[in-house]
Amino acid sequence: MTHHDLLPTDARFEQIKGQLLDAIASDDRRRTRRHRLIAVGVAGAIVAGTTAGAIAIARAAQGQINYTADCYAAADLGSRHGTSVLGTADLGEKTPTPLSERVALAEEMCAATWRIGTFSPEGSSSTADEPVPHLETCQLPDGRLAVFPSDQALSELCSRLGLTIPRE
Repeated sequence: MTHHDLLPTDARFEQIKGQLLDAIASDDRRRTRRHRLIAVGVAGAIVAGTTAGAIAIARAAQGQINYTADCYAAADLGSRHGTSVLGTADLGEKTPTPLSERVALAEEMCAATWRIGTFSPEGSSSTADEPVPHLETCQLPDGRLAVFPSDQALSELCSRLGLTIPRE
């Protein structure tokens, strides 16, 4: 017997090579599928964790939700604005104030801001009240209220600004 007789024929060599490449490809597909499943699981856990964390962090304290409002100079989140706080507010409050009272208070505080000339171009130098435009109230993502001068319907305004109509 010669060494030549121990080697496979060309046909048998191609057959062995094909089986070996098929086995490698099958293992690669299985490994890739397993890695994808692990990656999807890890990504899902990260998304769930950060979403829950963002919700917990993004929510304002109940006292702030009850007694503060952001007053805007225009119906635009990028416009000049300031935060009004009720002077007698207990910002440590844990009990929600009814929505109708919160909206009325927010609009009253912002109207006062307009009356003293905060949003007039040069401020107010007179003792006369400045005019107060029609005000509409939307809810910020953290639960506080935002008051805007606008003649748009509330649903249209809040939607355009990416905010919600106030809710409990």
